[in-house]
Amino acid sequence: MAGFVVFHILILLLGIGIVTRIVPTQLVSTMLGYLHNTIGITTPPLEKMRMFALIWLGSVIVIVDGCLLLLLFITRLVNSG
Repeated sequence: MAGFVVFHILILLLGIGIVTRIVPTQLVSTMLGYLHNTIGITTPPLEKMRMFALIWLGSVIVIVDGCLLLLLFITRLVNSG
């Protein structure tokens, strides 16, 4: 449970760093470029890079929370049956 809280705090701090421009645009561009090339989609233009980074962070949080919720739901069904 502590790891889950730490994960959310780190993602929130990264998001704040991106919004306040503490994290350089070139670093964000490089990280998203690797991610987009791995998936096989085109990279966004440099001026929209911060918005796309925030969208990716939000997506990661939704996916991780959804997986954890599904895991808890399934384990409760198995333990109650």
